Amino acid sequence: NYRDDFDMVGVIANKCGSNYHGQLVRDALPDDLPLWAALKRDESIELPERHLGLVQPSEQKEDWIESRLESGADLLEEAGILPFVDTLKPVQFMSQQIPAVCPDALLGKTIAIARDDAFSFTYTANITLLQDMGAKICYFSPIRDDSIPTELRLCGYLVATPSFMRKCCPRTRA
Repeated sequence: NYRDDFDMVGVIANKCGSNYHGQLVRDALPDDLPLWAALKRDESIELPERHLGLVQPSEQKEDWIESRLESGADLLEEAGILPFVDTLKPVQFMSQQIPAVCPDALLGKTIAIARDDAFSFTYTANITLLQDMGAKICYFSPIRDDSIPTELRLCGYLVATPSFMRKCCPRTRA
């Protein structure tokens, strides 16, 4: 009961190692919050991961996400929670007031974004915001390019460890 604008109606525990594990979760919940299901560990629904994040969809077989969704749906059906789901109210999203950005705050600045097999995750909204503030966006590949774009004064690699950079990007120089 941490938020007045949110009604928690039930819990689905996943990766339970045993029935006893599920019982421990059930016992830890308040009386007014039911455990709808204690799902056992199941590799067929897991998303592959590695240090610093998930394995990207482009690295997977074509039908990998569809098979995981199907397995997850089967698991939820077997757990018997579908009657609970049918009682849920639709989610309603509230519109947000977003303050206007200063359109020339980054005018004349160039921001380089690493993009290749190793650097493939960005939020489109963040890039759009930088452009709306006047920045020029360019992309480069730390793995394939010999250098970063020359018009830069500062460049950062996000979510890349030094050991990864040495191994994957030995040719890149600033």
